[in-house]
Amino acid sequence: MDANPEKNQEVWKLNAGRVLSVVALVFCVPLGALFVSIATGAVGVFLGIAGYVLGARRLGPLPVVLCTVAIFVGLLVGPGVVPGDAYDRVVDGWFRNMPTERFTED
Repeated sequence: MDANPEKNQEVWKLNAGRVLSVVALVFCVPLGALFVSIATGAVGVFLGIAGYVLGARRLGPLPVVLCTVAIFVGLLVGPGVVPGDAYDRVVDGWFRNMPTERFTED
């Protein structure tokens, strides 16, 4: 056993903070940039802040900044402000009738 349990606890906290920050970087940043989803970006910001508090001082702020940028990029891509196919036009026919489709008669 380790003679210093406080050091062992600090290592666990640091590793947990790094894992939370990496999860935010891998999942929340790309999803926030590709889809019009403020919730995904907010979860990424929260995970980055939690990682920073747990001890990931260099890696923690990175998802906070990138998820904030991804929120704005997603909000600009959605209505077509950024050139290219807007998110609304790409998925226009897919989700429009889903809630009421099962109630219509063929």
